[in-house]
Amino acid sequence: MLKVLVACGCGMGSSLMIKQNCQAVLKKMGVECSVDHSSIAEAKTAVNNYDLVVVAENFVKNLKVTGDTKIVGLKNIMNKKELQQKLEESGIGSAE
Repeated sequence: MLKVLVACGCGMGSSLMIKQNCQAVLKKMGVECSVDHSSIAEAKTAVNNYDLVVVAENFVKNLKVTGDTKIVGLKNIMNKKELQQKLEESGIGSAE
């Protein structure tokens, strides 16, 4: 099961919307997952506990990965098509 974290500035509104989109897209792709949401501040310390972290592009630079965690940055956090494309580009769904 893929462990996913989605994060936004405060960890409330935007991350909840990204979480719902992420769950829908991953389900469509046939990927079994658990998705949590948080603030970017919390994500900084938790990033390496997840297989995948999804954030707005402007937050990618704030996350330091030391393991195999994949980071996906979105230009439009509400665009499911962009999300699916970036997940596929990062290898999510192809070997799951």
